[in-house]
Amino acid sequence: MSTACNCNLSHNNKDIWVISEGRISDIDLSGVIGEKVDGPYKEYKISDIGRYLLNPHSIEVKKKLIGGEIHYMQGIIKKIRKSIHKTLPAFLKKRKQNPSLSPEVIVSRYKMRIPSMKDSELEVHLNKIYDQLKSYDSFSKKLDLLDPPNIFQIVGICEDIGGNYSYLKLQGSIEEKIKYLGKSIAKDVGVILNKAYVAEGLYELRGFDFQSYNPAVSYRLFSYNNGKEHKACVLTSLNQVEFYITDNHLLKHMFLLEQSLKANPSLCKVFELCTGGEANPIKLFFNKKLEIDYAKSPLPAIYQDVLKTHNTGSNSRNLIKPILNYLQIGISLNYMLADDDKDDRTFTHISVLHDLRALEPLRKNLPDVYAAVAKHGFITDSGRFYLLDSINGYNNA
Repeated sequence: MSTACNCNLSHNNKDIWVISEGRISDIDLSGVIGEKVDGPYKEYKISDIGRYLLNPHSIEVKKKLIGGEIHYMQGIIKKIRKSIHKTLPAFLKKRKQNPSLSPEVIVSRYKMRIPSMKDSELEVHLNKIYDQLKSYDSFSKKLDLLDPPNIFQIVGICEDIGGNYSYLKLQGSIEEKIKYLGKSIAKDVGVILNKAYVAEGLYELRGFDFQSYNPAVSYRLFSYNNGKEHKACVLTSLNQVEFYITDNHLLKHMFLLEQSLKANPSLCKVFELCTGGEANPIKLFFNKKLEIDYAKSPLPAIYQDVLKTHNTGSNSRNLIKPILNYLQIGISLNYMLADDDKDDRTFTHISVLHDLRALEPLRKNLPDVYAAVAKHGFITDSGRFYLLDSINGYNNA
């Protein structure tokens, strides 16, 4: 029998929350969603933050426009060359391609960053100087040399805070696209993403206004089975479906994040900085492949504390360390401080959760250690976990 408890740790996360505990609901859900509901179903409350993370609708984030990809009209010779290239074997295609088959990429090397300032007049003045200096960048000269009649497409190139690149679809004629590049280069532009969940385990946070977060606001989420698959939906205040959730991993992420907020005051504090305007969140990442090797590192604080109070023998550390590398999940929050003298630093907070199933070898060999650690565990709809470690750090963006 597990000694993990379904305990309430809400004293740690105060007003920061994502999803409530579920309860069996008795409303006629099938009449609301218009499809069969098989068996009992649960109702949850989700916060503004939870609704944003789960929402499948598009979001807009700011990225820096750093250049453009120029696609030229193809003459008959270039078309023939391209046709021949398509028929080549794969190993020949890997060889250096003829430049005539590739678009031209022009990138601005001017990356001056003006930090936000309390003196608005000084900020305006520096921005004017910034715009004047851009004319000396080779990017502007290359734009002036472009011949619109020979170009059939221009795509913008953007860079985010983490140094990742993406394309930006530009609107209008070729002339308008060239003009837009010249006016907006090295500036933040709006980029539309399909949703906040951008890749496996990865959420984009810059599309949410954390300062508008209100812990008193909640939305109703129902988790159910329609006889074929497990699904969830969020309802509006009028009991209409706002959106469906078909990826069960998203709900699991919400449960893990909620319990991590309750168990880890340090993570909760970072979210409070974001809602208070003192920090700007960037990314949230759920990662099962951490680069931390606990077999070669000092024992995390939770085990050091347990070993101080239990006489377990000299070999206990050798029994504990190997199991710490299994069944982990890291919840990483990347953010920047709003008032940071070193403007380019990206901070990272990692909560390392450990599945209690990994501790089964300790149940027999070190039962007192197992029981002491399991008391810190929590039960969620995603499984039984405890907070193994809490890590903070930063790097230059």
